[in-house]
Amino acid sequence: MSEEKQAKSISGFWRRLGAFAIDGIILGLFGQGLGVFFGELFVDLGAWGSLMGFAIALVYFGVMNSEIAAGQTLGKKVMKIRVVDGDNQPISLIKSFGRFSIFGIPYFLNGASPQFPPPEMLTTFWAYVLTIIIFGGLSSIVYLYLFNRNTRQSLHDLLMRTYVVNVGMDKQHVVEMWRPHVAVVSLLFLCPAIVLVPVFSTDLQQQQQFADPVSIEQLLRENPAVSYASVEGGERITRTLRTGTGTTETTYVIAETSYVIANVFLRKNEVSNTKLARELAELVATNYQDVQKKDVLKINLIYGYHIGIYGQSIRYPYNFNAQEFEIKTETNNAKVQNI
Repeated sequence: MSEEKQAKSISGFWRRLGAFAIDGIILGLFGQGLGVFFGELFVDLGAWGSLMGFAIALVYFGVMNSEIAAGQTLGKKVMKIRVVDGDNQPISLIKSFGRFSIFGIPYFLNGASPQFPPPEMLTTFWAYVLTIIIFGGLSSIVYLYLFNRNTRQSLHDLLMRTYVVNVGMDKQHVVEMWRPHVAVVSLLFLCPAIVLVPVFSTDLQQQQQFADPVSIEQLLRENPAVSYASVEGGERITRTLRTGTGTTETTYVIAETSYVIANVFLRKNEVSNTKLARELAELVATNYQDVQKKDVLKINLIYGYHIGIYGQSIRYPYNFNAQEFEIKTETNNAKVQNI
């Protein structure tokens, strides 16, 4: 059977994208509605809110893409496509759950709040695992969506042996996937682990040399108003292009600024609380000796949530000069180092 005839049975890229967009809007509106009633609960959940979003999406796509709803989500009904197995029949509920999990796990991990993963998980082993799942999974899914034109199966379809077809079409012979796609997908999983993780590890080592941010984060969390905090430090180099009058000569003015940034997630909406921001800045500056060597200490007060299918947040930045805070005694500093 020709590819032209097959193209009439296998759903094309744009139809699938349209269906996914419609489903995304539906889930987003549902998440927004939940936020009206359970917003404070989502704030308390912190990074675990993404797990709730994943569970909601899993139920929606798992049930609707299965035989229970004839393989059609609401978006697929609008676009007149459906999920089937190799016999052109709707798939079981368990198989549908597995199919979405392959797609949803990297998607929701990638969209998780900055609170995940926690710093204590960022060992070399976990960095590799997360990198492979997120970057390898998402890039493979997108690549196959775009370039696997024979079967239009993405990663979750290939692993579960499912197809997305146009409604009303009889079972037809399917041309095999171009085999070099397998090699490309393998590289997409391997490259992030080989290239990105060493870069990430080097950056993490530099932060650890700068100080011990995990200890400071734990101190910040001891404040009753704080649900989570992350601390990072580094250098910024600004290049300004200048052109001399009457000449074509250009010069670069290089300004180097060192900084420490604390992103503080609050349990209640107190982002405009200047007193709280200063209190947290003092905590960082007096227990974090290297801050005294930096030009800027920024405290970002953040209130909000992200559950994967919907999120909202408010952020207020506060800039301080670390030198205005008195360093605590070595005894107090030793306490931080021993956390």
